[in-house]
Amino acid sequence: MTMAGMSARNRWARLGLGLRAGLAVLLCVGAAVLAVDLSDWRYVRFDLTAAESNTLDPAVADVLDKLPEPVVVDVFLRSLDYPYDAVFQQAKARLLGWLALLQQARRAQFEVRLHDPKDFETIKERQRALGTEGSNKLVVSCGERRDELELFGELCTIDWGNPSDERLLRYLLQQGIAGVVERGWKPGLPFRAAELRAFHGEELLTEALLKVSSGRAPKIYFGKGHGEPALDGGAPGDFSRLKGALERDGFELAEWDPLRAPGVPADCDVLALIGAHQPYQERTRAAIRSYAEAGGRVLAAPDLSELNEGRAGGIVDLLKESPFGIVTRPGIVCQPFVDYTGQRVDGSEDCAWLLIDERGLQPTHPLTEPLRQRGRRVKFTFSASFESAGLQADSALALPLISSPSDAWRDLAPYDFRHDPAKGEKRERHTLVTAKELRALKAEDGSVKRGRLVAVASAFFFDNESIDVNRDFVLNACNWLAEREFLLRVSPQKKSESFLDFQRSRARPILTYSLLLGLPGVCAAIGLAIFLRRRS
Repeated sequence: MTMAGMSARNRWARLGLGLRAGLAVLLCVGAAVLAVDLSDWRYVRFDLTAAESNTLDPAVADVLDKLPEPVVVDVFLRSLDYPYDAVFQQAKARLLGWLALLQQARRAQFEVRLHDPKDFETIKERQRALGTEGSNKLVVSCGERRDELELFGELCTIDWGNPSDERLLRYLLQQGIAGVVERGWKPGLPFRAAELRAFHGEELLTEALLKVSSGRAPKIYFGKGHGEPALDGGAPGDFSRLKGALERDGFELAEWDPLRAPGVPADCDVLALIGAHQPYQERTRAAIRSYAEAGGRVLAAPDLSELNEGRAGGIVDLLKESPFGIVTRPGIVCQPFVDYTGQRVDGSEDCAWLLIDERGLQPTHPLTEPLRQRGRRVKFTFSASFESAGLQADSALALPLISSPSDAWRDLAPYDFRHDPAKGEKRERHTLVTAKELRALKAEDGSVKRGRLVAVASAFFFDNESIDVNRDFVLNACNWLAEREFLLRVSPQKKSESFLDFQRSRARPILTYSLLLGLPGVCAAIGLAIFLRRRS
């Protein structure tokens, strides 16, 4: 064979090898694409991890499969500065890993939108559409229904360690992280880094999915036409902030005027009777009783003026009647407060402002146990109380949910906010909130439903001045009444809700003596030291 023939043969051989290599590359690419497509097909997905960490819980998968329309999760994250960037990255990885598992398992029903914090205008536009603001949170939306979850304090439990200096402490406060202040900052101890203690994304995201996927929002009817505070009013004693909190929690609100429509509406899930200033007609009370006896749910709170005036036919009388059997006691529950000397004193209106901590919350009950676990308080102002003994009627027991401290007393009219045993004022625990499950009755269709009642001894508990502190309990109470127990939880505490109880703690005298004696003493000591140094 000539040299030219051999050269041509070698060229064809090289060309054949190149074609075979190219074809092999194409086949590999096709195999990779096919593998990706197969991995996206949920029925051939395999989890090879020992802990099955890539397997979606069947209950969560069932919720996703039953969604009426796709769910969109908008994630707004912004990294924390050093030395808290490490714990942020851990929390972020846990959150995004769980969201990726949900999205990969049900891409048709679940979409995750991770927003870049650098794209400021896009974030603001999207948050404006969702009706939210801030960072390090996610918003779960399904159609018009939405729920928000905070990264810190809700999705993730963080031990923020010890900041060790004021700069780090101020930074945590600027980020809305108040756990360090609540637990007590210890500037004398060395710095201790933050640590991720627990991730609650699985259960909280499941609750959010259940909430936004609910086919019909529970409907709360508020009593109207008897001098109740306005639902849309912005005055301190109105309920506009309560209305906003309930609507954000997935409730539909309406008003019921029994003077125009005598019967309780058929689509009423919860009937709220709060702060009526005029008595009800007998037919109205009969309609409410019939509604409760048929398995209805009632949230009731009398106004203080009803007791002061001895007005008959109002919420107080209604609660006394069957099937409720709740007796409201006259007087204002008061508690001594600590003055600047550290002494416990009375005789001031401050005694009628009560902050009830976990010691006054009923353990194990689903309405109060979440608040106990998170160290939350509830606030009462000028509150009456319920009969602590004999809270029983029609074989249904009323359980005291929230009680005052044991050193409280009922200040009887005329109110002087002083403990006066001569008037029969005893220091004891007083029931401020009670809950009751009524007798179970069988309906015509054979179904059995138990009525429920939550009675709060003060209508001020729900007004615009108190709802920020009492919001979690109020939302839990409404969800319990509406049989949405899966939504009973406590939201992360906002920075504005962090406060020191100067009235009933040792903080007030310590701060007073520090300002009156400590600060001047330090200045005098510095002046003396400078004087002696100059003389020497």
